Amino acid sequence: MSRRQQHEQENHERWLVSYADFITLLFAFFVVMYSISSVNEGKYKVLSKTLVAAFTGQPTRPLPLQAGAGSGGPPQLVELPALPTAGEPPSGPTRAQRELRQRLAQIARSLARRLAAQVRQGEVQVRLTPQGVAIDIHDQVLFASGSAALGEGAQGLLQQVSQVLAQLPYQFQVNGYTDDRPIHNAQFASNWDLSAMRALSVVDMLIQQGVPPNQLVAAGYGQYHPVASNSSPQGRAANRRVSIVIVSPDQASGDARGVVVAPAAASSPAPSATPSPVPSATPSPPAPPPPSPAHRP
Repeated sequence: MSRRQQHEQENHERWLVSYADFITLLFAFFVVMYSISSVNEGKYKVLSKTLVAAFTGQPTRPLPLQAGAGSGGPPQLVELPALPTAGEPPSGPTRAQRELRQRLAQIARSLARRLAAQVRQGEVQVRLTPQGVAIDIHDQVLFASGSAALGEGAQGLLQQVSQVLAQLPYQFQVNGYTDDRPIHNAQFASNWDLSAMRALSVVDMLIQQGVPPNQLVAAGYGQYHPVASNSSPQGRAANRRVSIVIVSPDQASGDARGVVVAPAAASSPAPSATPSPVPSATPSPPAPPPPSPAHRP
């Protein structure tokens, strides 16, 4: 017998190998079909859409997962937490900011009650602004024309203010302002000098009356931040002022319009833990930028 005939006889039942492979693949096919038939429909849809998005490059919104019918209960949605948005502004002020605002409102009402007579006469104005509580005092109450020396009536007024300031842990900024009429004499070379010296005079008086020096700052702004037109005597009188600002620890930037505390606050009872809104509200002029012309800690 030749070698070729022997080789053909040895491979006579080779078809069994292919048959065994076919049976194995058929068994695997039915196993996969059975597993697919029992899979959760929601999960299958999620997988299907994910595969479509992966192969086509088109992003799709995944469906919420649901519990299968074999879980013994009704289908339920799985709620996922919302993703944070970059740069999204906060929804509102925090609790600490609201409490700070309430404390500043109480301080403004307390000052309005103490200075009720001067407020009604138009000599003093108490404002609640995003930068803090501002006490605007007309220059005629504190100084003579063209002078930085405090007059006789200034001590009593500043004494009432200092009694409140001495009990507070905040910073106090004393700002001096003038009208646009130029001044040039042996003592002052410009309105800027006059406004700065007036602010320093008020700071010195507050220190003498018990306000801690490390909480005080003096600044002069000259005629560059008017609150009224300088075309009339009334406007120039309103621009000549000294402003004592109780600076809020979280000074707000942007528009610094505030709320004017009316003299009627003098007859109102002491505020509770949650004070009511400030009695009378009218827009006030923007607050000046941080002091640069003259600075005295």
